Amino acid sequence: MQSSLLYESADKSVVLIDIPRSLEEAQVLAGNPPPRRLVSCKALTEPWQRHDSKKGREPSVSQSPSAAIDELMTQETVRAAIDQIGQSYTGHWCFSRLVKNEAQDTTDIIPPQKRKLDGEEEGDHAARVQTPHKPGEYLIDERPEEVGNDAFFFPTKAHHLLGSIENERAAFLQKAPAFDLILLDPPWPSRSVRRKRESYATAYDMYETKNLLSLIPVAAHLNPDGLVALWVTNKPAVTDLLRSPGGIFDLWGLEPIGEWIWVKVTSSGEPIVDPQSSWRKPWERLLIARKKGGTARLDAERKVIFGVPDLHSRKPNLRRLFGNTLPEDYVGLEIFARNLTAGWWSWGDQTLMFQHRHHWIEEAIADENVVDKKK
Repeated sequence: MQSSLLYESADKSVVLIDIPRSLEEAQVLAGNPPPRRLVSCKALTEPWQRHDSKKGREPSVSQSPSAAIDELMTQETVRAAIDQIGQSYTGHWCFSRLVKNEAQDTTDIIPPQKRKLDGEEEGDHAARVQTPHKPGEYLIDERPEEVGNDAFFFPTKAHHLLGSIENERAAFLQKAPAFDLILLDPPWPSRSVRRKRESYATAYDMYETKNLLSLIPVAAHLNPDGLVALWVTNKPAVTDLLRSPGGIFDLWGLEPIGEWIWVKVTSSGEPIVDPQSSWRKPWERLLIARKKGGTARLDAERKVIFGVPDLHSRKPNLRRLFGNTLPEDYVGLEIFARNLTAGWWSWGDQTLMFQHRHHWIEEAIADENVVDKKK
């Protein structure tokens, strides 16, 4: 079986990862072959086309100088990575995918290229919803006590707290160990997501988000040489909330040490949006921090992760990539998780979303080409 890591530069600063395969690998402990396939959407073959908004919005002119510099640095890092992988890599950009057969099933998995971009705000990609024909068919809010444990796959040595941060905080404080990695994908505010009736809950504003994050006892459950990593949108206010004096990093006793960038590409390696676009960027960023005064280091402070997008809210599983930095068999915690990872803890009110059996097919994984398979 081929690894999810399709390409890695010598200095580990540029990688290409197959997202469904990374999630399949995460269902078992490192070094073990995945026993099942993940149901995915078709790989995007063409970039998204931007249509002018009817409102004729102008790009924001309120961006602070520091935010503008930060964006330029990210853009230059991505440009250099695109040049490097273009010169060094000639293979395929993703494996074949197991796709729901629309001709034989009433539930469609909507291909990424069908998603609407008109009038969406920056950061909406973090909360886009695939709408099934049958409610609950793919985006589920089921609990084991309601449908039984047999409805879900539970990876080896995976622990989970299913519930909100507020409701499960006491249980977490009582049961959880210290972790080598704490990974978070917070529900950042998004006005357009709140307008969508079937979207999952997001924070109303930055004040609400700060209150939510402040409830998480990161400092008490992070090992001395551990790392904290947060997925963020491209809105400057999000980064400011974390990095500014008195922000979340200060509250958790952290100092930033790096930034990884997930660049979303088509099956031929083209960014899904023009990187020069002022309306939208083809990337999401992961801010990484350590305890203040700590010695933890990354294998690459600025890493670009290329990957072809999969279904809504599925980000690449990063267990393998952090394995280059953290101890062997390190213990991770994912907060606001939507799936489980073998050997890790997961905490959130959607931790079992993608563990339901209808997201998986019991079949061995063979070496594959970049051709979508039908289920």
